Amino acid sequence: MHKLSLIIEPKSTFQATSLTSVLSKDHISDLARTNGAIVRERLFSLSDYLLNAANLMCSSTKKSEFTLCSLHDSYNRLNPEKSMSHKCIHKQLQNEKTLDVMKSLLSEIMTLPSASSFIKKIKKALPENLSKLLKQLKVNDIILIDGTEIDLSYSCANNFYCKGKGRPHLDGTTARPGLKLHIAFSMVKQTFEYFEITEAVGSERACVYPEKFKNTLIIADRGYIDEELEQRIADSGNFFLIRGRNNTTGIINSAYSDSGEELSNLIDKTIKDLPLTTNADLTIKTTKGNNLRVVIRHHNKDEESETRSVLRTNIPKDRLCARQIYLLYRIRWSIELFNKANKQSSCLQSINSANKNIILLFILLSLMVSFIKTYLGHKARINNKIEWLSMLKLHNLNFGFNKLFQSLQNKGLSTVYQIVKELLDDIALYCKRSKPSNRDSVLFKDLPMLLWQIVNTNRPHAKSA
Repeated sequence: MHKLSLIIEPKSTFQATSLTSVLSKDHISDLARTNGAIVRERLFSLSDYLLNAANLMCSSTKKSEFTLCSLHDSYNRLNPEKSMSHKCIHKQLQNEKTLDVMKSLLSEIMTLPSASSFIKKIKKALPENLSKLLKQLKVNDIILIDGTEIDLSYSCANNFYCKGKGRPHLDGTTARPGLKLHIAFSMVKQTFEYFEITEAVGSERACVYPEKFKNTLIIADRGYIDEELEQRIADSGNFFLIRGRNNTTGIINSAYSDSGEELSNLIDKTIKDLPLTTNADLTIKTTKGNNLRVVIRHHNKDEESETRSVLRTNIPKDRLCARQIYLLYRIRWSIELFNKANKQSSCLQSINSANKNIILLFILLSLMVSFIKTYLGHKARINNKIEWLSMLKLHNLNFGFNKLFQSLQNKGLSTVYQIVKELLDDIALYCKRSKPSNRDSVLFKDLPMLLWQIVNTNRPHAKSA
């Protein structure tokens, strides 16, 4: 049995014309025939099934209702005269070629924000402080890399390379086998550039592909990047910013305070030798002989203990100072919100099946729904000149997306266009970002406020940097 590694990214050879054309029943049927999933659609219509499943993912679907039985019953209600047994539908979904159709469909949809005309509109309408930050960094985008676990049923353990259980749950329930979804999230596009699905115990570092990017900043947790990968990122013409360990090895070559004063007393020491309360912008020589910039910041974790952040980067000092680096790492909260929104509002969970192809099919369907929400969110934001939309509000606007998928199943093109127009109006009306709570402001969990803090931080004099 091979290890699971499913990577989905935009299809380079596909030129999408519109979302409605990619999601049309005719196009999905063509994909099904091309991939050999369906020869004739006399009984089972894969296009109807996939659009209907996406529709249910945009309904008020409780976890207990998100089952194969309810999805099969809903499909059969579309055409009662052509209803099929659950066993026959199940057999169609188990087919590897059906999964190939879903892969192709999602890859094609992922090309939509990358169209040259649309990406120009996105960049022109970028929030002011995000645009300023990109200019300060002199990069095209900021890519956040992180993962989220998806629990499987216990019967799934024998169908995956990983036989072990996942992490214990915070609520005390027993750990279950799991998959892990690794996402490379674009701050410019506000959605994933690519993603990979592996077993929950798979290598995180193996899921980072810096060669896919050009002139970007990659921000990740320390589980995703080691020193060898840092070098690959630098060699590919990108920057990195990751959380390091308190015992990061290496000899300090230079050290500066926040005000730009040289801290000569720290030279030739190691990070673990420094007092816990030290704030400094360091250059160290690692044990592998690489020069590395390390920013350490002391902060109170709670009233009874203290801790510090150790951040490793190759961002030049003349672009961002130490405090800006420290604040910049907190942008990672955006990908946490993205994963939370998908799990809460787009049914990002495993279906009640032990079959690998069926489980992956529904995970990809959920991610397709998420991508469509973000794509139309961009359109609404650009059309209405809105600076910021709320990620959680956008993903929770299920009544509007529910109508969209319903119309794609049984309405004419003019009706679909009208529903898309109404949906864009609803997004502009209901999904604007509201004023953050005091807690989110203090903890820098409000993205607009965090970006304002970064670009308006006073920097030390250039000669001291």
